Amino acid sequence: MESGGPAAETDSGAPFEMIEVLGSKIHKITLDNAPSSIEEWVKATQFFDAWGDVPMEPISLDGQGQKITIESRSGSYRAEFSRWPVSGMRARMRSGNSRVDWPVGGLTIEGLDFILLWKHEPSSPDAEEVILQHIRSRDMDSAMKILERCGRALASAQEDLSTQWTGPSDSRTWNSSITRLEEATKSRTLWRAPIKPGMPAMLSLGKMSLDRFSESYEGVMRLRPPMCGPSDAASRSRGIEWPALRDLAALLYNIGEIAHGNVEDEDFENLRLAAIRGWSKYPGRRRTGGVNPHRALQIIGGGVSIWEYEQALSSKFDTTENSSPIPPRTDYILSKVAPIQRKLFTTRIFSAASLVGASSAFLGTIASILEPTQASFFAAAGGVSVYIMMNALYRYVAPNPETTFT
Repeated sequence: MESGGPAAETDSGAPFEMIEVLGSKIHKITLDNAPSSIEEWVKATQFFDAWGDVPMEPISLDGQGQKITIESRSGSYRAEFSRWPVSGMRARMRSGNSRVDWPVGGLTIEGLDFILLWKHEPSSPDAEEVILQHIRSRDMDSAMKILERCGRALASAQEDLSTQWTGPSDSRTWNSSITRLEEATKSRTLWRAPIKPGMPAMLSLGKMSLDRFSESYEGVMRLRPPMCGPSDAASRSRGIEWPALRDLAALLYNIGEIAHGNVEDEDFENLRLAAIRGWSKYPGRRRTGGVNPHRALQIIGGGVSIWEYEQALSSKFDTTENSSPIPPRTDYILSKVAPIQRKLFTTRIFSAASLVGASSAFLGTIASILEPTQASFFAAAGGVSVYIMMNALYRYVAPNPETTFT
């Protein structure tokens, strides 16, 4: 699903082409999989530009789809391959956060990374494997503890990334990206959010999933930055950076892929809440522009829910582009958009009533100052009461982040 753009531009001697995706021209590697032999690897290192620690003369190489294990005289490596190269990894690496397993090198085309390498070291199973084991054994408490640690690790990385660069909220561009996804996927859902404070753009990590998290032998939860799919590559080509909430939404979406239909609704809600709690309680507010992280999550004004919707759309687009079946979780989230919008309409009625109360309180106070009367006093007091009650109802009836898509 390449958005019906013009024909791809291909250089017959190069293993990549320029195509149009979601209205953007991006590189696409024509190889279906990563180099699977020493000869293919050597050829790639000669054709593309290398940065950092890249083994040029492997002793052995085991390629499995998008991942490669390499043995060389300088040590063992794990490499990951993406058909959709993007830039920005080295800028993110400058944060130096110890919770992130940063790559040691890579291969690029015009400055865009399509292969990243890590030193290959024995490690514990990733968080997805462990959580699935806990779900099968009905040990939800252990699964929740792991998810809370994943949320903390993500927040820690984002706090340091936000010291490298943050930009203003870009509601128009972000909603435009959602529009492109809706059109490309022929989605009948329409959801926009007036992006509220607490959502600055930053050097986000991308589509975080549980298989990107693992604990070190010292018991520290760490994460590995993900490779990009076509929709993210198209956005990056337009210079779009996302808020911290989008990375968290990707993690929540992935929890849904794993747990939806496999656990009871209450357990599913608690699993989501554990990741949210770990993320929102981590110290620091740089990732949310100075706003309390828990408040930034709330659906009023978009919150994390609008980004879960965006994740469902981009998942639908990416899986179709890669000729993969659409995940059931995607269809489930998209089916919930209309009921959520109806509920939000109700909450806005309480919001409007609270504003009326605030206006009455303000005018009554002014009147009491200019000409104190019993009527002006009751008008001010009544306005304050209406404002407090309606504002409380406004926040009370809005769906909580952990229950929005359960």
